[in-house]
Amino acid sequence: MAGKITRQTFISPDHAKVAATQGDMYNVTPEGVKKVAVPDSVRESGSIPDGYAVDFVLDPATVVSALKKAGYHNQEQLPPEVIEKVKEMINEPGNLKIIPNEIHAQKRAAEIQVFGE
Repeated sequence: MAGKITRQTFISPDHAKVAATQGDMYNVTPEGVKKVAVPDSVRESGSIPDGYAVDFVLDPATVVSALKKAGYHNQEQLPPEVIEKVKEMINEPGNLKIIPNEIHAQKRAAEIQVFGE
């Protein structure tokens, strides 16, 4: 591992597949945001449906911001096992939610405004 600590440092390549195994996802209805069952086809394929994105309850940007405030800017400053442990926590099934793209975009825009990433 080398380089700057970024949001991507903590995102597993298979996070979408893990999120697709969840029982619930979120949908926008005229009444608001509703929790609905993840379709069997999504769980079987491991693919996030069009119009949806994976949301991190604890977003990696929050972790990156906290590390930077503590003086950690590069991966070399942290033991590899710490990076891996944080990555495991970020990519745990309970931290991953399937949400509509429009909500995801709004959340990410707010995170970028607050955390700069």
